[in-house]
Amino acid sequence: MTSFCHHLGIFTNNPQELIKFYTEKLGFERRETKAIPEDLVKKIFGVSCSCKLTKLKFSQVIIEIISPENLKLKKRHDDVSGFNHWSLGVKNKEAFSKQLKKKGVSILELEKNGQSIYFARDPEGNLIEIYEVR
Repeated sequence: MTSFCHHLGIFTNNPQELIKFYTEKLGFERRETKAIPEDLVKKIFGVSCSCKLTKLKFSQVIIEIISPENLKLKKRHDDVSGFNHWSLGVKNKEAFSKQLKKKGVSILELEKNGQSIYFARDPEGNLIEIYEVR
C-alpha cells in the first residue's frame, strides 16, 4: 500500500496574506472556499467559533487555510513542541529556490553531507523545506 500526506491545515488570522504567498510565490492554485460551522470547529479543533476554509493545491499537495471568525489566534513561537516544518517536493530544489528568491522570498540554505538544504518561511512563520523529488 502506498501512502502520502494528503493535506495540511494552517490556522491564521491573516488568510489573504497566506493565500497570496502560496499562490503568487509558491505556485499553488486557489480552489474552493467554504464555511465551517462553529459546532464542527469545536469538535475538531476545540475552539468555539465558525471558520472559513480555503483550499490551495500544488500538484498533489493541498493546503487548507483556516481562518476563525471572531477569535484572535495567538502567534506560535519556535520554542514549543509539536509541528515544526513541512516539506514541498519539487523536481529541482535549487532552481525552485532561486525562483522563490526572485519573487522576494527569503531562503535559508544549509549544507549537510555535501548537499544543499533549502528552507523558506511563509508570512505566519511556518517553515517549509524545499525537497527534491527524484
